[in-house]
Amino acid sequence: MIDLSTKIHDKFTLEFKVGFNTDEAIKPMKVNDYVMNTWIFVPNSLDINATKYSKENFYRDLKSDVRLITPTYSLHDLANDEQLLPNKTLAEEFADLFVAPDDTTDLVHAVKMYSAIAKSAFRNAYLEAMQCPDAPSCCLACQTYMDDVTKVIDRYRNFYKKLVNSDIKGKIVQDFAYADEFLSNIMAEYTYRLRDHLRLTYPKDYARMESRFKALLLGERAYKEQQGYLNVKHNDPNGNEDFVFRTSLLKKFAESDLYLSSNKRKNTFLVEQILYSLAAGAAMVVATLSSFFFQQRYGNFTLPFLIALVISYMFKDRLKDWLRLIFAKRVSNKVFDTRTDFHIEGRQIGWSKDSMDFIDSAKVLPEVMQLRDRLPLFDEVSGNDEKVILFRKKVQLWSAELAKASPFPMKGINDIMRYNITEYTRKMDNPSFPLSGTWEDNEYKPIIGKKVYHITFVIQCVYKGQTEYKRIVVRCDKDGIVNVKVS
Repeated sequence: MIDLSTKIHDKFTLEFKVGFNTDEAIKPMKVNDYVMNTWIFVPNSLDINATKYSKENFYRDLKSDVRLITPTYSLHDLANDEQLLPNKTLAEEFADLFVAPDDTTDLVHAVKMYSAIAKSAFRNAYLEAMQCPDAPSCCLACQTYMDDVTKVIDRYRNFYKKLVNSDIKGKIVQDFAYADEFLSNIMAEYTYRLRDHLRLTYPKDYARMESRFKALLLGERAYKEQQGYLNVKHNDPNGNEDFVFRTSLLKKFAESDLYLSSNKRKNTFLVEQILYSLAAGAAMVVATLSSFFFQQRYGNFTLPFLIALVISYMFKDRLKDWLRLIFAKRVSNKVFDTRTDFHIEGRQIGWSKDSMDFIDSAKVLPEVMQLRDRLPLFDEVSGNDEKVILFRKKVQLWSAELAKASPFPMKGINDIMRYNITEYTRKMDNPSFPLSGTWEDNEYKPIIGKKVYHITFVIQCVYKGQTEYKRIVVRCDKDGIVNVKVS
């Protein structure tokens, strides 16, 4: 299946997290095919068209990071079940270290996976607590969360302490420290968020639990200072930039085994060369026939023949370029622009193909136009002028190869796409302007109006014969994205 979520990444960037889940990784010969088509409806006033916004511009604004989906385990199970795969693997690989101290590859992988899985478990437990409908259930969720995160981190630190106190030295000790610092930062981040939620939503109940939050967070802060890890400072003159930078590096370290190496290349090179050759050949045929005709009519070495020959070759060059454009336009909606092969440790696990084109509104699927849901007045005035971009993505994953990537169950990949809309905002009007005003309470009051543009994304996801649609409306102005509504 295809899981899709959308959020604002920054002021001018949308983030689409697309999960291509194999759903049946236990079938070794299974080939999973996914199709995702995205129609982007752009107001004509923004002057976005095929002439001014080329494929190169589109792919420049689109950034894609592909990684394996983190195996999912509940925080409570991770904290209390010693036989759970992440716990069991970490313990077994740690024991093997003392048998073969020079072979640390599998242990480092287990450490990174434990960290990534713990991060996912912390986040999911935090989100579940946020959704509690009342104070008692929220307090219970907070209490359970703090108990469980303490157990998860303590288990890891028991291994780390044993390693530090052993005779084993070198990079493996440093890798353990990196993961320890990463877990500390993630635990503190979600614990502070949960504390703030409880304090703002249920202040009376928070008063009873404040001491528990305080003990956990201050204890963790003291531990980080003891270990020499960076802490957030309240009045840091540099805005804690060192902490933010290091946090980013630790995240990349902990999740590095989940990221795929990819080889992206142009997918239309061979087709283009064939079409260009056909265009050149057709133009050459016309020029040669013209030469034969005028040669027979005026003879060799005459001025009329020379003039006709020059004109025919001039026409040949223009005809060649014209035919190239026609062929490219005919083929562009049938082939993909780029192909990306996904690899893990040199082993290919699948591929992705992408394509972008401007299309006519009349060629948009009826169900997509229904989801576009134009207002009658807009449809009357601007419907025919609205520009439509079609972004096509096709993905294929091979479960047999995916299963070999790790001893942990890998059920698919996440394609995190970030789309920058700066190009859309270049010709937007000022975000605010004065309106005529109004009289209220016998007093004139000026009113400021806001100029907001709507860019609509309709996304079609197809997997195993089932089709789903999502509609995303991005409200933005010249200063960036205002908000995003998903339906």
